[in-house]
Amino acid sequence: MKSTLVPLAAGAAALSLALVGCGSTSTDDGDAGGAGTVQTRTVTDSTGAEVEVPATPERVVTLHYAATQPVYDLGFTPVGQGAFEPGIVPEELTEEIESVPVVAEGPEPDLEAIAGLTPDLILAGNIHEEELVSQLEAIAPVYVYTHRGGDRARWDLRTEEIADALGVPERADELADAFEARQREIADTYADVIEGTSVGVIGAYEENNFYAWGEDNMSGTLLTPLGFTWSEQENATVADEAEPEAVVSNERLGSVVGDADVLFIDSNLRGEVNAFMADLQSTPLYQELPAVENGRVYAAGKNTVAGYTDADYTLDRVEEALRDMRQE
Repeated sequence: MKSTLVPLAAGAAALSLALVGCGSTSTDDGDAGGAGTVQTRTVTDSTGAEVEVPATPERVVTLHYAATQPVYDLGFTPVGQGAFEPGIVPEELTEEIESVPVVAEGPEPDLEAIAGLTPDLILAGNIHEEELVSQLEAIAPVYVYTHRGGDRARWDLRTEEIADALGVPERADELADAFEARQREIADTYADVIEGTSVGVIGAYEENNFYAWGEDNMSGTLLTPLGFTWSEQENATVADEAEPEAVVSNERLGSVVGDADVLFIDSNLRGEVNAFMADLQSTPLYQELPAVENGRVYAAGKNTVAGYTDADYTLDRVEEALRDMRQE
């Protein structure tokens, strides 16, 4: 995602609104105290910056669904959020999440809308320019979490960071322990099916190209602990990339995942693929892949894992695939 720079005039307007609407608040680290005091604590965000945040945040704004899902996973409900496609939200949470105001339709958040929600904490990915972060800081404390960069694959780290900002690190630990236990159980239960089976993972987000994912990316953190072997072709395709992923021409499909015994494809949390993937699936190049010819292609949820909800959905789909393969 490209960096975002909001015009200074918009920032000034938001700051003005924030000061008028929110008023001033004193902070106190130790006194549970008097009226007008807010207990705070200092945390270090993904950039190394020390951020003074409320001891117990109550009005959290997220700028991207990559933060929204962890917030829900950790037991919180934001008061404002970034835009999202309905299908990426669990069905049981759709109505609740859709009721939360959207304050960022794209990379440029609506500063006035954010200020109007009087947040006490803003969660922003490390994809924004410093000037925008400064404008947001005029409204409320801003915690910058890991969204892109060398740790992009560490979706679990993002949950840990957000848990730290929210003051509930123990909840992140509980989620991690439960997820790792589930991975171990699947690995043990289906070891006979998984052993020696190679997998490839692809998505499609534009015309005439598909997305290849290496095992050191998000999907790899879900699948390789189960015992799968990653496609050597796909790993080689992304080997020279700054992040282990690449946009590849559809013409190269066979040379990128032609060695995969099983193909897991990007979908929403309803098992539905987008129009670009549907177009790719209609091509002879796709239909001639060994995994496709052998009926071993499965929609496995989002390749870009936002949090434990996404990760568990993928494991659900993988278990279904393993049961199917065992019956072959």
